[in-house]
Amino acid sequence: MLLANPFLHDARVARHAHALVSLGHEVSVYCIAAEGAPEVETKAGVRVVRLRPPGWIAWTGPLRAVPLLRYFSRYVFLARAAREWRPDVVHGNDLDTLLPSARLAESLGVPLVYDDHELCLEKLGQGTETLLSGWKKSVDDAIVRHLRRRGAELERRFLPRTAAAFTASTPCAKVLTERYGREFVPLRNVPWRSDLPADPRLRSAAGLPPDAKVVLYQGGVTPGGGAQQCIAATRGFPPGWFLVFLGVTWMRGRLEAVVREEGVADRVRFLPAVPPAELPGWTRAADLGLAPLRPVNLGQTYSLANKLFEYLHAGLLVVSSDIPAQAALVRELDAGPVLEEVTADRIAEAVRSVAAIPDAERKARGERLRAVARERHCWEVESKVLESGYEAVFREAAGRRA
Repeated sequence: MLLANPFLHDARVARHAHALVSLGHEVSVYCIAAEGAPEVETKAGVRVVRLRPPGWIAWTGPLRAVPLLRYFSRYVFLARAAREWRPDVVHGNDLDTLLPSARLAESLGVPLVYDDHELCLEKLGQGTETLLSGWKKSVDDAIVRHLRRRGAELERRFLPRTAAAFTASTPCAKVLTERYGREFVPLRNVPWRSDLPADPRLRSAAGLPPDAKVVLYQGGVTPGGGAQQCIAATRGFPPGWFLVFLGVTWMRGRLEAVVREEGVADRVRFLPAVPPAELPGWTRAADLGLAPLRPVNLGQTYSLANKLFEYLHAGLLVVSSDIPAQAALVRELDAGPVLEEVTADRIAEAVRSVAAIPDAERKARGERLRAVARERHCWEVESKVLESGYEAVFREAAGRRA
């Protein structure tokens, strides 16, 4: 597997890798080096090799043109290292690794499996919309258009040749299947079942009293994630209810500035990501989960977020935005309010509506959601989709060799 992150908190790739190990395959993940992370380690049977990127990838200023021009080949160094292992299948994750994964598979004469986590082509340029203005924005917009044209060329070239292709939701699968003429199989971001009890560290780490009510925003934050609106909404939270971000990454500085601007430092807390094995206990300690995505591209519009299923497994009611796959599931399960608009006022209103439910009733509803999630929306069930896809890949490869 090739992966453009350090493989420390990527639950989707971890689930895929561990499922393949459980089938008796040897799995190696070639990914990016990170401070404090081992260069080589074995995690639950998965071999992880972390490599330091070449220096030119981080060039800035006038030299920034170099990594931009070589954007889709910047992870070729991962493929070169993986080639020495001589895999029987190459598994690429997202558009970042499509070109090196496809070239590696072609050079070895082995099948290519591809996982598009969330319509990656549409995500190019995400995060720069509000950071630039004037001529800098014009230049950035031109670069993004070029990258999307080039990315589309690569997808048209390589995706029809894949031995198996997956994506995270049924709407995303429909888009990709129609766009490239090969079937993409929905493979949802659902967690393993967990029996971890509620972890008191959620409140203690956030500096909150044991009886505080926690509204949880879990996982990484993107510009369209609705986090700013959630912060502003805390002005309308009931007394004793607090907003906790768990795992927020590169946007933390921006969000802390929003907290200061809104004057709600007493109602908002930021916590770093916790180890995936401990996460279910931290999630289960909350009182309500937030998934208020404000889609800024087609990938987000059709997404089905990890955090939604993590909340359900934790027995939490959910405040969700009205995007197709996510809202449909929340409504089907009667899992909580669906926002007609992702605004501070609507979020605050939704939180107040959940807070008005008596604790015993809210917990009973949460336990019902947890039971349904453990039965139908868990990796123990969903992994069969991945296993079936890989079985077909190996059957076809064996037939060609024969």
